[in-house]
Amino acid sequence: MGDDALWEAVVERPLGEVIEATFADDLVRGIVLTDGLIGTVRDAHAADLVQNRCFLYHVIGDGTGMWRVPAGGMGAVSGALERAARRAGAELRTGAEVVGVHADGPEREVVVRAGDHEHRVAAGHVVVNVAPHVLDRLMGADPGPAPRGGQLKVNMLLRRLPRLRAGIAPEDAFAGTLHVDEGYAALERAHAQAAAGHLPEHPPFELYCHSLTDPGILSPELAASGHHTLTLFGLHMPPECFAGDHDAARETAVARCLASLDRYLEEPIAGCLATDADGRPCIEAHSPQDLERELGLPGGHIFHRDLSWPFTDDAEPAGTWGVETRWPGVLVCGAGAVRGGGVSGIPGRNAAMSVLRDG
Repeated sequence: MGDDALWEAVVERPLGEVIEATFADDLVRGIVLTDGLIGTVRDAHAADLVQNRCFLYHVIGDGTGMWRVPAGGMGAVSGALERAARRAGAELRTGAEVVGVHADGPEREVVVRAGDHEHRVAAGHVVVNVAPHVLDRLMGADPGPAPRGGQLKVNMLLRRLPRLRAGIAPEDAFAGTLHVDEGYAALERAHAQAAAGHLPEHPPFELYCHSLTDPGILSPELAASGHHTLTLFGLHMPPECFAGDHDAARETAVARCLASLDRYLEEPIAGCLATDADGRPCIEAHSPQDLERELGLPGGHIFHRDLSWPFTDDAEPAGTWGVETRWPGVLVCGAGAVRGGGVSGIPGRNAAMSVLRDG
């Protein structure tokens, strides 16, 4: 990094220390800290520095910390990958589940189940975009304790953006990231409550209106009629917060977040929600348990596991790509790789480079 003081501040000391030494205002401190808490459950002074690693990945983008939104949404990225794969002659199968991977012979073998049928595919390399915990299970190894996510995700479709009590134009207020209950002290209180197994009384969260940046994620009809998407990302809500009656706890979490948002609005956000053909409000919420059930993310961890530092250590020989596993020919191309967590795309490129290197 070429800066010993910066290295010490980010890599060797808890993030809370450098934040407190750099900023005096509670609100500014909290907004900075949120970049270290997305998808993690840590306080600012956690000794394992998971919050520091998360912070690094959130501010390193483009060399400036700038985040970019793919035109057409993340689905446009998946679509581009699909088209490129088909042009290259790939066969894509949906509705099929990988139930095992074997690497104890000269070739790798993937066991796939579709309905009542099971078949095996031989391969020189197996590139997997699942959490390392899931890969261990597929390989027949002991996965150990599952990782632990810590967020509530709420997606909304609005007929129009709500008016704010402060008088700020909604198009300005929602153009970037809108933070609610994310002051430094509020974040620490919420973490303490979550660590005790309780849903935070005032869950900290932030809001993003992607359709302001890219109206193309909506149909032309919805965009023309003033509709918008609104995504709420809640912090410090690990699986324990939704134990017991899961659905009731999730409903309570959503209600607390929306009530907090309403404090800053001239009108309840519920009145701005679009409705579907049956008259139901267009809102969906996902707890860590939902993400595990629907997407196979262990513990609902959006990064597959706690993020790693992007540099080598004694356990990983220099010259590797950070995607290798203990099984030859089996590579990780998702966020659980050593380098490039989150939505950076770096693990996919590194996995491809590793395959090309091996011929």
